[in-house]
Amino acid sequence: MKHSGPMLLVALFLGSVWVAASASSTSAVECTKPRGTVCIIQALPASKSNDKTAVQFPDLSRRKVLKVLEGTLSNLSEPIALTLTVRILWMEELGMENAFVAPGFEELHLRANRLTTLETKSGSSFALKLLDVRQNRLKSAAQLEPFVQLEELHLDDNHLEQLDMSVFARMPNLRVLSAAGNGLTRIVPPISMLVLNELVTLSLGHNRLSSMEMKHLQLPSLRTLRLSNNSLEELAGLDGFEQFFDLQKMELAGNRWSCGWLLHALGNITVRRPSSDATASAGVTLDADANCSIEKVHGICCSITPMAGQPEGHLFVQEIGQVRVAIEQIDRRHEAFLRARTDTLNELKKTLQTQLDDLQSFFADQENESERAAVRATQIVQKERQLRDRYVTVSSATGDAERIEQERKRLLHFMVDMKNRLLRQAIETDSLWVQANAEKANIERLFEERPHPTPRPNVESFQ
Repeated sequence: MKHSGPMLLVALFLGSVWVAASASSTSAVECTKPRGTVCIIQALPASKSNDKTAVQFPDLSRRKVLKVLEGTLSNLSEPIALTLTVRILWMEELGMENAFVAPGFEELHLRANRLTTLETKSGSSFALKLLDVRQNRLKSAAQLEPFVQLEELHLDDNHLEQLDMSVFARMPNLRVLSAAGNGLTRIVPPISMLVLNELVTLSLGHNRLSSMEMKHLQLPSLRTLRLSNNSLEELAGLDGFEQFFDLQKMELAGNRWSCGWLLHALGNITVRRPSSDATASAGVTLDADANCSIEKVHGICCSITPMAGQPEGHLFVQEIGQVRVAIEQIDRRHEAFLRARTDTLNELKKTLQTQLDDLQSFFADQENESERAAVRATQIVQKERQLRDRYVTVSSATGDAERIEQERKRLLHFMVDMKNRLLRQAIETDSLWVQANAEKANIERLFEERPHPTPRPNVESFQ
């Protein structure tokens, strides 16, 4: 009891140190957006260990997609994978060597890592529908067998040397199977009939295949078949490509096909070149070899297979020589035709260029004329406005003149009237003067005729 206090303090100190150490060894990352179904992590922190405490991912319970853009994660371990409760996971170019596939993953995009194994928990059922592990280091496809819900599988550019088709026997929904660029030397055929009803794309190009058994392989929905750049001579067990009813595109160039087999296999289908009308629905688009030393079938190089016991060097030597001479003549004629056609096209190009220059010059002149017409129109509009202003001014002056004229006429009429009145008054005055003179004369006469003794009054004084 005496030492219980110090012991308790020591225990608390050690616990705090452990918590601090744990916190310092855990690097938390966050989504760039706090909400939404997609979580994008810009970069994972640098870490030496890859256990559960190395990287602490955010809560993904409400997310459907997790996409990590940058960083390093050498091991997607089971503890980490089980914390990633998303359906779609993008972890490309992170230097990953191993990856645990959680049962809830529906899409895994793990391109350009260093994967050698895909780990799973035995007895689990997986929802995985798309697996993209291109540009990794996988050596076996057997580890893919538990993923029975797969619809798309991309195995391109790995280290596979053989591909066992029985791995896909329990994948009825498989639509895309691509294993190009692996260096495959063998496609292991299934023991019994393998029917992949949903497979539309099979890509096995850029490998080292010399044979491929198709006897126990049925692909009724196949639309795209890529087998270019191998060493194939024929597809054993395949009577003809017409058995693929929905076939739309094939890549067969860069192989060592047998002319007889290739002619027979392509005999019952309509072949179209990739440069032809893409909207045409009939036929199968087929690639072509650039140069062939001997034979071609629909643009694909092939060789004539000798009969048993007959050396290949003595087979059709004379006929091949004649064909080569004919091909050389055709090539010379074709080159001459190309030269003539090139000269014609060059002349036509010059003519068209001259016409184009003339047309451009015409358009430039028209554009200049249009600009000049626009300037003229602006000037006309300005003059029209000036004339309109002058018309308003003249109209106003005309109104004033008319008013002045009316005033002048009224004044003239007044003056004439006044003159007439003055004339009448003058006439009347003259008449009164005449009457006054007459009265005066009459009065004088009366005074002269009246007799009385008084002296006669002085008339001048009367006047």
